[in-house]
Order: sequence, then C-alpha cells, then structure tokens
Amino acid sequence: MPDAIRPPVTIPQHLMIERLAQSEQMREFFIQMWLQNPVLARQAGARVRELLAVAPAPTLGAAGDPDLP
Repeated sequence: MPDAIRPPVTIPQHLMIERLAQSEQMREFFIQMWLQNPVLARQAGARVRELLAVAPAPTLGAAGDPDLP
C-alpha cells in the first residue's frame, strides 16, 4: 500500500528556535564527552575524529556566555 500523501506542515518559529537550541546543547554535550574521553571518540570512528579536529574552541562574550558578543 502506498504511503499517504500528507500536506506540508509549517513549524512555528518559536518551536524551531527551541529545537535548534536543544540540538546545539546535544552537539556540545557530545563534543565535550568525546574530548574528555578520547578512547570513546576513537571508537566512534573517523568522522568523529574529523569533527573534533576542526571543532572551534568556544569564545566567551561580555556576559561570560559562550559565543555571545
């Protein structure tokens, strides 16, 4: 049976911003986990090592928050 075609759904801006923030938090968590545990990073494979090799160090803004001016 073919999949039913659903009309496109618009995600509200506030929800998209919340999801992007959550995604960024998860990304930062995994980067920190891999940086603190190099053995785990090696087990994760070459792609993780590539990502960590180019990961910029967070900068602190005026308020002490990472990446804020």
